[in-house]
Amino acid sequence: MSKRTHIWLITTDQMRADALGIENASVLTPELDKLASEGTLFTGAYCASPVCTPSRSSIFTGRYPHVHGAWNIGTTLKEDELTLCDHLKTANYKTIGIGKMHFRPQMKGDFSQEYEDPDYRDRGRASDGTYYGFDEHHITEDNCIGEYMEWLRERNPEVAERFSKDRFRASDAQHDVWESEIPPELHQTYWIAERSIDAILAHKTEQPLFLWSSFVDPHHPFDPPKVYTDMYADIDIPSPTREADDVHLRPPHLLRQSQGGYWPGGGEEHSLDEAHMKRLTRNYYAMITFIDEQIGRIIKAWRQKEMYDDVVILFTSDHGELLGDHGLIYKGPWFYEGLTRIPMIVRGPGIASGQRVSALMEHVDIVPTLLESAGLKFPYGIQGVSQMEVLAGREPHVRNSALTAYIAHDRGINAKCLRTTRYKLVIFAGETYGELYDLKEDPHENYNRFEDPDYSEIRRSMVELLVHRMIQDQDPLPQRRSSW
Repeated sequence: MSKRTHIWLITTDQMRADALGIENASVLTPELDKLASEGTLFTGAYCASPVCTPSRSSIFTGRYPHVHGAWNIGTTLKEDELTLCDHLKTANYKTIGIGKMHFRPQMKGDFSQEYEDPDYRDRGRASDGTYYGFDEHHITEDNCIGEYMEWLRERNPEVAERFSKDRFRASDAQHDVWESEIPPELHQTYWIAERSIDAILAHKTEQPLFLWSSFVDPHHPFDPPKVYTDMYADIDIPSPTREADDVHLRPPHLLRQSQGGYWPGGGEEHSLDEAHMKRLTRNYYAMITFIDEQIGRIIKAWRQKEMYDDVVILFTSDHGELLGDHGLIYKGPWFYEGLTRIPMIVRGPGIASGQRVSALMEHVDIVPTLLESAGLKFPYGIQGVSQMEVLAGREPHVRNSALTAYIAHDRGINAKCLRTTRYKLVIFAGETYGELYDLKEDPHENYNRFEDPDYSEIRRSMVELLVHRMIQDQDPLPQRRSSW
């Protein structure tokens, strides 16, 4: 394949796999649905970690969180880690990143509540001056400080001031939901699309382009522009998945999050009524519809530049959202499907169109897949596998399992989740309890079979497979270059 193949990576933050119209009729995503019809939809894609920084670092290194070092939020991706951009630059790619990166903490050290200065947070690496291999980076994060807010202040200081006050006006799920009066064309989501369009239209097409459009939403707070919530006025919003007593089947650490597990709001069972949960879910979907519309705008720019037929597009998210399932909100040390299963659409030259596959895929597979799609070899040290055989329709799968980790040494939780096509096993370091779900018989994960004698052989085989995976997933670097 020609090395002139362009690559467009699109990511969202905290988006469930079932928040696509192609999977859920309650969600309006016509652009992404069309993208799926032009390419391949993975229904078995899983995140590296159920929180941001570890997964984002795995997306860009092709390596696991315990290897690349950014094992949880509040940590930093090591600067000597080679990224997708570093590999592409060896083939003369122009590399541009726009939106949320989160390879470094957004808050200052010593658990300060003060935001990190963008000039320091977004600084180039000491080795080459690039931001993890990006020739250009235009960053806006959850707290919005940096380029986006500067842009907004120039256009409308009044809206900028209101946006700054509104963005974190609540610290709990009860008040973390509202309909924003900010005009869509001044919103952060619009800015990310606008900068992406600028990058495409300014690009000299003889050079291959790698563009990352990284949307901050649908991360909480659930505050889309009101015009998008209005689109859902007549749409039936599904209720969260849960059994009345399923909380009692959880491992003990999931019952005592307020004792030092995850931060408040995501760890404890919520007490929100059905009407509030439907409003929250509607707003969540509306944020996705807004993003979908902006993706359509960016696609028009690719077409205007006559590059669309030569671009490999990969759409995914860093992790999902609990969205009230099992009485939980947001994210954290959980491995339910709503949080760990992620959207994954790939479209472009050499990729089968209209294909829907159940093949398992992991975040670490993105780097080798994109490199092979561009006709490039991927170097030693990458731990993922290329999914191009699946994407081309030549193989039904290249993996028999998918691994997700939640690592929080400092909070006393270190867990691994292994997912096969039917079963899910979760092991907590140092504990005798765990989780085992039969996704065929129990797709909503309401019945933990870890101690069920009828599943003892399944548990044994899953633990054995997990042991093999953990042995195989140790860091292969440094590469051996001598016989002895």
